[in-house]
Amino acid sequence: MDKRLKQYISFIEKASDKPSAELIEYHKTMTQQFQHERFIHLIVTMFFALFMIIFFIFFGALEIWLPKGGWSDMIAAGVGAIDGILLIVTLFYVRHYYQLENGVQKLEEITRKLYKHDK
Repeated sequence: MDKRLKQYISFIEKASDKPSAELIEYHKTMTQQFQHERFIHLIVTMFFALFMIIFFIFFGALEIWLPKGGWSDMIAAGVGAIDGILLIVTLFYVRHYYQLENGVQKLEEITRKLYKHDK
């Protein structure tokens, strides 16, 4: 998605020097698609962050209330491993969402430029 967004931004920046009604309509459609993608990634990022927090709380509760040794250590280690995986995935989703957000903001700047030249 990042590559596609960057390619589209470079295309529209070159094409925005000579805006036409078709270009503006195409840009409007593409901007809406990227905004939808950004929204979906926001939802996914928030769910991963929520699950990471839930597993972190669960891990802390297990460490406090379960007796030490044996199977309880394995359960706590498993929950800790899942939480670590969720942390890593959440960090990657946050990075990806950050890039999408910045790209969509760039598209909105180009939209203002297109409409300014069109008049």
